[in-house]
Amino acid sequence: MTKTFLFRVVALVCVVYLGFIGARPAYAQKYTFAHYDIEDGLIQSQVNRFSMDADHRLWMGTFGGACRFDGKEFIGYSRQNGLPNNFVGAVLNDREGRNWFGTLGGLAMLQNGKITLYNPDITLKRNVVTNIVQDAAGTVWVVIGETLFKINGQKLQHVVIADNAIVTNLTLNSAGRVYAAVFKQGIYCFNGRSWNVCIRLSGNYQELPIRRMMFDRVDKQKLYLLTWFGMFTVKGDVVTSLPEEQAALIKGQLLSFAQDADNNLWIGTDNGAYCICSDGVTHYSSQNGLTDNSIADIYLDADNNLWLGSLGNGVFRFEGNKFLTFDGSQGLHDAKIVMGITLDWNNDVLLGAEGGGLIRYDGKKLFDVKTPVSPKYFKGIQCLYTDKNKTVWIGTALTGLWQYNSNGFKQIKGSPFISFNGITSDSKGTLWMASSQGCFYYENGLLKQLEGVPTFTTSIVITGHDSLFVGTQNGIVLVVNKKVMNTYNQKFLKNTTILCMINYKGMMLVGTDDRGLFSWDLNTGALKNYTINDGLKSNSIYSLVADDREKLWIGTGRGVNRMSYKTSGKKFEIIDNIGTKEQVMESNQNAIVYKDHKVWVGTTKAVMVYNTKVRMQPSPPPHIIIETVKLMPQINNNADTNITYLNNGVQLNHTQNHLSISFLGVYLKNPDGVSYRYKLVGLDSTFCAPVKNNVVDYPSLPPGKYTFQVKAISPDGKVSVNTASFGFCISSPFYKTFIFQASVILFFMLIGFGVQRFLHALKIQRQNAIEVMKQDEKIKIRQQTAEDFHDDLGNKLTRISILSEILNAKIDKDKADQRGLVEQIKQNAAALYNGTKDILWALDPKSDNLYETLVHIKEIGIELFQDMPVNFKFEGIDQNLRQIKLPMEYSRNITMIFKELLNNSLKHAEAAEVIIQLVYTDKNEISLYFTDNGKGFDEQKHGRGHGINNIKARAKRINAGLVIFSEEGKGTNVELKFKKNGLV
Repeated sequence: MTKTFLFRVVALVCVVYLGFIGARPAYAQKYTFAHYDIEDGLIQSQVNRFSMDADHRLWMGTFGGACRFDGKEFIGYSRQNGLPNNFVGAVLNDREGRNWFGTLGGLAMLQNGKITLYNPDITLKRNVVTNIVQDAAGTVWVVIGETLFKINGQKLQHVVIADNAIVTNLTLNSAGRVYAAVFKQGIYCFNGRSWNVCIRLSGNYQELPIRRMMFDRVDKQKLYLLTWFGMFTVKGDVVTSLPEEQAALIKGQLLSFAQDADNNLWIGTDNGAYCICSDGVTHYSSQNGLTDNSIADIYLDADNNLWLGSLGNGVFRFEGNKFLTFDGSQGLHDAKIVMGITLDWNNDVLLGAEGGGLIRYDGKKLFDVKTPVSPKYFKGIQCLYTDKNKTVWIGTALTGLWQYNSNGFKQIKGSPFISFNGITSDSKGTLWMASSQGCFYYENGLLKQLEGVPTFTTSIVITGHDSLFVGTQNGIVLVVNKKVMNTYNQKFLKNTTILCMINYKGMMLVGTDDRGLFSWDLNTGALKNYTINDGLKSNSIYSLVADDREKLWIGTGRGVNRMSYKTSGKKFEIIDNIGTKEQVMESNQNAIVYKDHKVWVGTTKAVMVYNTKVRMQPSPPPHIIIETVKLMPQINNNADTNITYLNNGVQLNHTQNHLSISFLGVYLKNPDGVSYRYKLVGLDSTFCAPVKNNVVDYPSLPPGKYTFQVKAISPDGKVSVNTASFGFCISSPFYKTFIFQASVILFFMLIGFGVQRFLHALKIQRQNAIEVMKQDEKIKIRQQTAEDFHDDLGNKLTRISILSEILNAKIDKDKADQRGLVEQIKQNAAALYNGTKDILWALDPKSDNLYETLVHIKEIGIELFQDMPVNFKFEGIDQNLRQIKLPMEYSRNITMIFKELLNNSLKHAEAAEVIIQLVYTDKNEISLYFTDNGKGFDEQKHGRGHGINNIKARAKRINAGLVIFSEEGKGTNVELKFKKNGLV
């Protein structure tokens, strides 16, 4: 190293030292960084290197081992898991899914949960791994002890670039070509077969030990070099330093660098980080949201998240300069809750604090505004408003309404003890105020109350030159010409507390306390509601404002949302997603204002300032992975307590049908905002509606072939490009297989054939015997019928005939004798009736009503099931049924229908319970229901058996509806339905 170069190095160190001595604390904006440390699960707080795997999970090398972060949790790997050393200085996730770790004690590779150590094929003084890369061809290159190696199968093979080559760093260009920095020899590149010098460094630059290299994202020929003595760029053979105006602003030792998604250059130092962009150089430290610790690595992941690894303060993710925070670090007292924001006559921002007083921001700093002598006057400021004359109106909770301009403060007469919630003015200059005591207006120096408005009002919006809406705790009130329109109707907001309202593109936007945001088209009446299901951070909407680009900003109970209006779909959509580590803050009512491309939002913890000019990088969609598939214990098997982790394509038996599947949408920006849609192919036809839960349980799956599929959805509606899937098969039990069932059928067919032949032989034998018996029986019946007719019916009919003749002979004689003869006739008729009971009953006119018919059926059932193990019930019989007359054919056919059904239940169904029930379906229709719990029958197979055809024929004769439903093993149900009207 030459004396001239040493002199320059010493001078540079002196300049840096003097820079530290001369540095003074300066006012700094507070930017937002997501911060993760050991309390979040990080394995160790000193982070050296980053990498991202194919599943978009972040890997980190620390002083305490390697760590994987999926947005939800950190998984650590250390010497306890097999690493040779806990100091991990290099990390790589290759395209084959292997994870490489470079440590102080050598190289390790993690694959499928197993760590493998790789030892160099030559002896080295130090086994410190400083670099790992994979080129476009898939070769993994490693620098160990300033010596180059490559992975060759399971070996770590030494590669000679040049004689006595001291390799200090590796990098890749955009095409995946690998470059190596060789001390005092220049930059070498690998052409696929050999290493050759591609950039020669001359002069003092040749002596620079290159610690890191990186190709520019835009200018593919431009190479950045980071050394102990500064940062340089190389293009061709031309080496240049950072511009002096930029280098002078960067203090301390340079440790790392990267480019962000906007191609800004970030440099990590031993005192935070610097960002070089078109607007200049920004130093990020503890004063504005980062840390003062050393930044050992800066990394832009595949999802355009910028990560910064600190030595001692964990990991940071830059959330961009989309918004700034004004809190205690910027001079805003923690006890002062900002409830109102407006612009004064100088266009400065005025903040009204509930903790007391006014705070002005002049574009550089915050300072208190001197107010009237007594501090009680401005305790509890609730709202601020600036009218067209640049007069500031201050609404308080204790001391009423105040007027503030360049001449000072003035309290409005009659306003004390009124708590004001919102202020605005109409085109005529009239000031309107929402308050705890109703709605007020101020004109011509007088404060007046509007009659007819509910007591508590929250907000006011002007809708025309003579009309306005007033938000209340019970919806919206329309006021026209200072009169409340009681006829106005807005049912959708009834019993809803209104917190804020604005006019936006011809629509009324209404924020509520717990129902989200309503967009209401006053011309068409179209109404849409937006809630947390549409991406809002909360259903409590406290403030609304539109920016210069017609974007809507919404202050909610858990942060701020930004939405745009899609004219094509006539609806609002969330257009950006800030991130999971954005501080959760509750916005204050109507505390919002837009000024000079910035939206100021008052919250309970700070004032958030959003930059509307910042170009929002499109949020990438999540990447979905299936984490585990577990075979769970069977629900009804207490002896089964094992949980088994399954692999894709697994074959399961029919008892292994309780699965639990967990999945994760890897979305490091905002993992809690991810939702999921899934389906089980083979069971579901479509994906389910979006859900937040990332575990699904299938407790009892039937046999079949299945594929579980799941997609992830980001908070702003982007669906994962990939669909994670897991396939498995549950086999059927042996007794449900085709071979077994076919064998059983064949077996029973053979048995049936044999039994049929045996029964057929018995039948032929029995038929022959029956035929003989029939012949004998016919003779006996003929004889018995003749005897019965003679002894019973014949004799009685003969006697009736004789008595009739006697009656005719004595018709002119004493009437007492006639009565005796008539009595004898009646007794013989009664005897004949008892012999033919059913026929006589049907012929009896007294039976021609519904009551007698049903009672007769009941008696038949009681007699039929007497001494039988059958519970018989007839429900619904009432004396009023006597009024319903039936034709004779109705009584006879209804009786025979149910007699047939009762006999079938007893003889065939083997029923334990039989129920007949009368039901009026309407005033002109009667339904009789018959139910038994017997073995039932298949009507298709037995349509012509069991008297079914007779029953149907009898129902048809009386024009009744008949429905018979039966299944084998499930009993029989019969409904007989007929009309009352038309009956005799």
